[in-house]
Amino acid sequence: MTVKVAKTAGFCFGVDRAVSKAFEAAAARENTGRRTVTLGPIIHNSEVVERLKRDGISVIDSPDEAFPGDVVIIRAHGVAPSVLRQLEGKGCEIIDATCPFVAKIHNRVASEYGAGRKIIIVGDREHPEVKGINGCCDNSAVIIANEEECSEIDPKGGPYACVVQTTFNTKIFAKIEKKLKETLDEIFIYDTICSATVQRQEEAAKLAEESDLMVVIGSRTSSNTLKLCDICRSVCPRVQLVERPEDLDLSGSNFFHIGVTAGASTPGWLIEEVLVIMDEVKSIVNEDVTDEAVESAATADETPVADVPVTEAEAENAAAEAAPESEGESFEDLLNESLTTVKSGEVVEKPIIKIDATRVYLDLGFKYEGYVDINEFDGTPEIGAMVKAYVVHVSDRDCEVKLSKSKVDKNVDLIALEEAYKNKTPVTVKVIRATERGVIAAYGTAQLYISASQLDLFYVKKTEDKVGKELEVLITRFETDEKGRQRISGSAKTLLLQKKEEADNAFWGSIEVGKLYNGVVKGLTKTGTGAFVQLEPGYDGFLPVREASWLRIKEIGEAVKKGDVIRVKVLDFNREKNRIDLTAKMPEDDPWYDAENTYQVGDILTVTVARYAVTKEGKHYGVFVDVIPGVTALVHISHISNKRIASAEECLEIGQVVEAQVLAVNAEEKKLSLGIKEVKAYDPPAKEGEETEERPVREKRERPKREHAASDTDSEGKPVERKPRAPKKPKEEEFHDDVTPSGTSIGDLIGGELKFDEDETDGTEN
Repeated sequence: MTVKVAKTAGFCFGVDRAVSKAFEAAAARENTGRRTVTLGPIIHNSEVVERLKRDGISVIDSPDEAFPGDVVIIRAHGVAPSVLRQLEGKGCEIIDATCPFVAKIHNRVASEYGAGRKIIIVGDREHPEVKGINGCCDNSAVIIANEEECSEIDPKGGPYACVVQTTFNTKIFAKIEKKLKETLDEIFIYDTICSATVQRQEEAAKLAEESDLMVVIGSRTSSNTLKLCDICRSVCPRVQLVERPEDLDLSGSNFFHIGVTAGASTPGWLIEEVLVIMDEVKSIVNEDVTDEAVESAATADETPVADVPVTEAEAENAAAEAAPESEGESFEDLLNESLTTVKSGEVVEKPIIKIDATRVYLDLGFKYEGYVDINEFDGTPEIGAMVKAYVVHVSDRDCEVKLSKSKVDKNVDLIALEEAYKNKTPVTVKVIRATERGVIAAYGTAQLYISASQLDLFYVKKTEDKVGKELEVLITRFETDEKGRQRISGSAKTLLLQKKEEADNAFWGSIEVGKLYNGVVKGLTKTGTGAFVQLEPGYDGFLPVREASWLRIKEIGEAVKKGDVIRVKVLDFNREKNRIDLTAKMPEDDPWYDAENTYQVGDILTVTVARYAVTKEGKHYGVFVDVIPGVTALVHISHISNKRIASAEECLEIGQVVEAQVLAVNAEEKKLSLGIKEVKAYDPPAKEGEETEERPVREKRERPKREHAASDTDSEGKPVERKPRAPKKPKEEEFHDDVTPSGTSIGDLIGGELKFDEDETDGTEN
């Protein structure tokens, strides 16, 4: 007896991680003294659960059973977000042992559900993993477990996103995936079956094919263990599910090859104990096999010698003696009556008895062989299949009958085409040959003509490209000419136009401003001004460069590339002009999103000098700085240095990183004003010969009050109040571009009410 163990038997990565965390928590419990529990059995294996129980780790079935301050271990299957919130609300310490593969599904479902897609989960609706996944979409998922349940999903109810339980049967999921793609209009399918599960199932199936007995070690409550049993039973005559070593039963039969696998929740020590028992019974089983073999050999010696063959004459004499005598009829007459014959022009229906490289032979019921050319069969013929054929020629010389399947099929196919023409029903044909202005297509053995203008919605120049392809067409002509020849024509364009009109009505009837699509970038304009995005097959929208990103970009290629799948929103559409305007700028992605809370007056920001602020007339009024990608702010020239400067170039360089204080925020207009000198002033270096020290300030001296002059008193000597002098007319001053009046800075001249072009002063980069 040989025993072969699957390489992937036992704990998978996720289960091993969860069990390790549980035993670590058990060890830590002795130090903390706090109650430690698992929310549900840590894994589907009673032996492991019992060991943890002996170490002080108990099991609770719901969050309601948890006490404040408990240490709660989340098992590998994971739980819904609402369960975590409930435990946190009780003040429990959570040890999350969720399998990383399961956690990935949780994130995927939450993301797709947040994007507006309906969730489909393929798996067991009662399995804790599926329940946890469903909780990530507010328990709104459609849960299916087989191909038949796919038909219960509304095809127009999408868009859908589909995930699958990590331990689900891969072959069943393949059928479900195919069915979903066939029946649902819009669906994204994510194959989330754990790679270890796939490998485990494939390895178990291969091992079961080679074994007389397949032993599956694991719990009867484990989903992946039960699936392994089902897979093994499909190819192995005997399968045993072993939960404990004492469950193994090798009595009653002799097994030469035993295969062993184990579920993902089966610990290694349990597998070892089962293998030890197998090793103990090996010698007993081998002794039984040896005794039986000896007994069989002895029996074989008593087998009688084979019959000696007789001659043909002896056989005929024996048959004549055994057969009853017939009056007036010879054996030859009776033989001829029992045989059937065929004639040219007949139609026969006979089974296939032999196939070679060029011919398919039918059983005609007499000594002649009937054959059909193998090229007359569309698919691969099978022995025993019934074939209806026309008798073309009977050759007595060669003792064979030439048959034609196509002559029968052609008549049947012509009748079918005529019915399709009358009822205006489409048929599927295969293009077999290209002509100068069209193609010849075949419907079975019947042929028809399709012109180049009717092959597609647009004229097809290279008709040879259609050879070998199948087309769905409407029969537009079916008649017989004066010479008795059949004239049949078809059109794929007519049918395509009908389908396009139906598709147009469906698409344009569902589109609306603000609707979101996952579009595919089909191409970029040569000038870089935009991209064409396919929303659905046959329906493209235009994404201009200004709507491709919140960042400042010059060409569309900086934001998207051909083949990218991007999220877009409809800005406007016009069915008559076949125009759809799109944007990829989602509000939540706007760098200015929530700016009123992100930037507060007084905040200190680290910024990068991007470019100097200059008017069209060439006057400098500050500098633009990058706060984050997409957010640019203005620092006025008066907020850079404590000295009077004519340009920011005197003290700042492009690319220089500085700190600046927020002076004003206008989130609505996307304007941000900063001050650099409020954090650290950047003064220009002193020029050669220029004084660097400040001059001392002279003290102000008190002047004596001026006494009234004689002319300032009246005749009695009293002071006379003087009338104020009229203001002098100011002299006309001359200003020059290169002269700044004393006491006035460049910032004073260009600040205040002075306005510039919006692109230069609004603090944004469009």
